[in-house]
Amino acid sequence: LNIITGVFVENASAITKSDADNMVMEELAAQERRLDEMRHLFELAAGPGVSVLREDQFVEFVQQRKVQAYFSKMGLNVQKDNARALFHLIDIESDGCIAVSEFVEGCAQFIGN
Repeated sequence: LNIITGVFVENASAITKSDADNMVMEELAAQERRLDEMRHLFELAAGPGVSVLREDQFVEFVQQRKVQAYFSKMGLNVQKDNARALFHLIDIESDGCIAVSEFVEGCAQFIGN
């Protein structure tokens, strides 16, 4: 009976570890998907193949309700009236433009990734 109990406990422990590993892997995959979404959003705002986004482009881009909904889906409340403020928070170099890496890292910090 002790052997059967030991085997059962060992198997239950292995299953629990496997579940935890799966949960971690799922979270990492979800984080990567969010980063890909941010890169895609940057490309929509800046244009295909463009490496920087200017403040005026960003503010104009955020005027669209669809874009605001996209940001909301990612966990950011970006509206017409706070677009400039968000841009300045993301523009670490304070040069009036943001690269895709600045955009992704900045958004990820506000989302909590």
